[in-house]
Amino acid sequence: MAKRAVRSKNNMKKQNVYVYGNTARRLEVVPEMEPKRTGQRVPKNAIRKNREKARHMNPAYVMFLSAACVVTFAVCFHYIQLRSEITGKIENISALESQLSDLKIENDAEYSRVTNSVDLEEIKRIAMEELGMVYADEDQVVMCEDKEAEYFRQYEDVPKN
Repeated sequence: MAKRAVRSKNNMKKQNVYVYGNTARRLEVVPEMEPKRTGQRVPKNAIRKNREKARHMNPAYVMFLSAACVVTFAVCFHYIQLRSEITGKIENISALESQLSDLKIENDAEYSRVTNSVDLEEIKRIAMEELGMVYADEDQVVMCEDKEAEYFRQYEDVPKN
């Protein structure tokens, strides 16, 4: 039932097949798509020599590869050691920050307790009644100008002017 048209032997590479019916043939790779070969053959001796060269390892080359492996191992070991050290320091910093936070909370609580326990009116009463302290008059107050700091310590007598 199927008819085929075949061309001459010169055109065998370009063989066209016509199929009539309900069956389809598999597609084949077109011969023109395959890479063309130059037709030059390499002698077997050359192939054998190339294989021998590939198998042969020069002692200097082996030493170079060994040194490269040792250097690579040393660099990797040093890198891992540094990463471990950094991780340890980060954990230490985290622990110290946590400790600082706890101390700040404890310090604030203690400061609040101390400031709440001090009665300023009682201190004023004791100072005025028991110790005889009084408020300063205007003529007793001396104003000093010091541009360098907000407060100063008196090491010598206060100037009269």
